[in-house]
Amino acid sequence: MVDAIRRGERGKQKTWQWLMVLTAQRGLCTYCGRSAATTIDHEEPIAAGGADIWWNFVPACDDCNRWKKGRSARRWVVDMDLHHRYPKAGFATRAMRPEVYAGITRRVGRVQREIADMDRREWFRLHYGGERHRNKTELSEILARCKAELRGYPHHPWRTPKLGKSRNVCTRLMCCGYQHPKAQDLVAFLEREEREAFQRAVFNERAHEGDVLGRLIREYLLGKERGGDDGGP
Repeated sequence: MVDAIRRGERGKQKTWQWLMVLTAQRGLCTYCGRSAATTIDHEEPIAAGGADIWWNFVPACDDCNRWKKGRSARRWVVDMDLHHRYPKAGFATRAMRPEVYAGITRRVGRVQREIADMDRREWFRLHYGGERHRNKTELSEILARCKAELRGYPHHPWRTPKLGKSRNVCTRLMCCGYQHPKAQDLVAFLEREEREAFQRAVFNERAHEGDVLGRLIREYLLGKERGGDDGGP
């Protein structure tokens, strides 16, 4: 078992680590599954030997974090079930509906697998490793900006192919394809629905928008060279 860590000896988590945890579970609390996650909780409490490291973190709302106190998620579920069965025995100070707390263990497992995704962690480190926050207000502002960026992608950018290998620079095609040596700025006139359909199709092809546009332009030019009508007007 890991030695217990006193509160004053806990490590200060970096901003990008906060972001990778708080955006998991679609940004919702792991425990109640409905409130926005605003804090990091140690699923296995430090007082009980839990590690102060990412694989023991889950996103939580302030209410659930306080309510859970120094219990593991599994212990908390047991206590709430006992409280539901024997409400006068004092196993819990507040009641949670059985259909909600019954899913906590499953959500914890799903969230921990999401956070353990190496490609996902690397994306947050490379994109937000330079961010710093001094208080919760600054963290909230950075988190809002991060969520807005992620909503701008049709799919998670860390799932797209890489341009190459680099320890210090993101090489994912969807978010950082502009760093490709052959990349050029192009403007396409599309309706919003067409743009979104194009992005989805490109992702499903496991390609990058630049790859597909380049292919279409080469086909267009080849048609012009051949003097055919298939190259456009």
